[in-house]
Amino acid sequence: MLLALWTHATAERTAREELWEQLKAPRAFFLKDRGAVYRAAAELLQKAREHPAATEIVLTSLRVPRWPGGEAFPERERYLQEKMQILREERIPVRHIFNLPDEPSLERLLESEPGMLAKEGKGKAFLVKAFARGDDLPHIDVGAVKGIGVVFAFPDPLQRAWNAAGVRIDDPQIAEMAFRYFQALWEDPRGFLIFDRGDLKEEAVEALRRALQGEREEKIWILEDEGTLYQTAGDVVEKSLRIRVYAIGRGAPRSHHVGPYRERVLKRLQEDARVELRRITSADLDEDARKYLSGLAQHPNAALKGYPGEVDAPAILIGDQEVVIALGDRPTYELRHGIVIRDEKIAGMFREWFDQVLWVDSSLIPLKELRQVGLLPGALERLEGAARGVEVILDRNRDGAAFRKAREVIEQLAGPEDEILALVTYEGVPASLDQPRPAESERYRQEREAYRRALLDKARQGTAYRRVIAFRHREGRVAPGYVPDPMLDHLREMLKLRSEPGLRDLISLHWGEWRLDVHSFVVIPGKAALISLDRPSGSPAPAEARMDGVLVFYEPPRGDLVRHLEEIWRSIQASAAPIHEIPEPGG
Repeated sequence: MLLALWTHATAERTAREELWEQLKAPRAFFLKDRGAVYRAAAELLQKAREHPAATEIVLTSLRVPRWPGGEAFPERERYLQEKMQILREERIPVRHIFNLPDEPSLERLLESEPGMLAKEGKGKAFLVKAFARGDDLPHIDVGAVKGIGVVFAFPDPLQRAWNAAGVRIDDPQIAEMAFRYFQALWEDPRGFLIFDRGDLKEEAVEALRRALQGEREEKIWILEDEGTLYQTAGDVVEKSLRIRVYAIGRGAPRSHHVGPYRERVLKRLQEDARVELRRITSADLDEDARKYLSGLAQHPNAALKGYPGEVDAPAILIGDQEVVIALGDRPTYELRHGIVIRDEKIAGMFREWFDQVLWVDSSLIPLKELRQVGLLPGALERLEGAARGVEVILDRNRDGAAFRKAREVIEQLAGPEDEILALVTYEGVPASLDQPRPAESERYRQEREAYRRALLDKARQGTAYRRVIAFRHREGRVAPGYVPDPMLDHLREMLKLRSEPGLRDLISLHWGEWRLDVHSFVVIPGKAALISLDRPSGSPAPAEARMDGVLVFYEPPRGDLVRHLEEIWRSIQASAAPIHEIPEPGG
């Protein structure tokens, strides 16, 4: 019994001492210069060879392409020796990523470990990927051993010095973070796998060599036939993660090259969830185009918008490093020729123009959002209706469909620099107390209130919101008994909002005489006009006329009608009186 207690106490004390030694020992070391960085990397590799917990090694050489590098010094030579010994032993899998600035650097790499191991028939646990002038790659190097630790190396931009300082961390969990960082780089499709477990991949080496030669080659290529055009477009799609398509030109007879190109796009979206595609499409849709958009919409990593106008415009495909501009023939508008620009910076400029100018245009019709699956309900119908210049929405189910459509138009088209000009007409005769009110469903009331909230929200966002209340009889006034209570509540909200700082000039409210035989209309100058289709309440009382539908006219192409309604509204408002307060019921 005493022996057992003594043994237990001794073991417990030993465990405490070991834990204390681990806690007391420093786990992070600052590496003050390049020699210290390579010395730490060599020691880490030596430890990996001797430690049974080491199961994988990852290394990067992500030097800035235009900086000098590759100098020989003792610490670096020792690091290379430790690395080559591990590669020849083939016990621990090793992956290494290089960022190469030019062809000579590729030749030096091929003469070193990959070439030597291939000749020796070794390197069965070694893989190498290389990038061609990856300017946008991160420039923090790692050397990590799974289960052991990691060395991070940092450049010095002032001295243009590579691996100028760093830190060594002896912690398996931090090493795991480094592995995740490495894996993201390894999966970048722009990298070329040039050495795979003892096999020097000649085709990949030649492709990498061509990529490194690209800076001295022509950056602009002419695509002289439709086969080359669609093949090049498909190639750009397959090696890009950020794909932008601008295709708002007129429809054309379908080429037999279109189908294979579209299949490559769908396959790319399916196989790599990191891909993000944004497409602005024309409203000129045939059955095949509808089917293609529906196919794109099945992928969460695609977003679609439609342009409701009709223009003659080239189609533009923007990839990570290339831009393809396709030109249409006349009179068929078929895409038969084009140019490709192979320049990463120019592609970035095009992508920025697409994302910050084209994509945010409020006249576009949303068809599908990122991360959702399937087209938005009725989206293609809205796009085609907008292209015709007019949409007719009927509230057949009495569920507020017309108000819902009006709200969508306001939310989509009215921006901070726009105005919303609204007019509504009432009889101007006091209501009798026993007059029956028209039946309204709860859904109908909800949609009406949501529409009016959207108008107020737009004012909060910087859109000018101006409303005129008109009466058919001169006795009319903006007060209970003359104007329906729900509208009075909305007008009170307008006045309350107008009193907030910065909103005084954005909200105006007037009342005047009726001049047009419509119950209500709304104008967004330069963009659209909405005219209500109302069912009269059957009496002069101020019950809300039931809105059975709405006509939406878009500019273009119905700019003449939009401008005409704007002129009518402004002429009424010019002679109308401002409203400063709304009497309360019984007041």
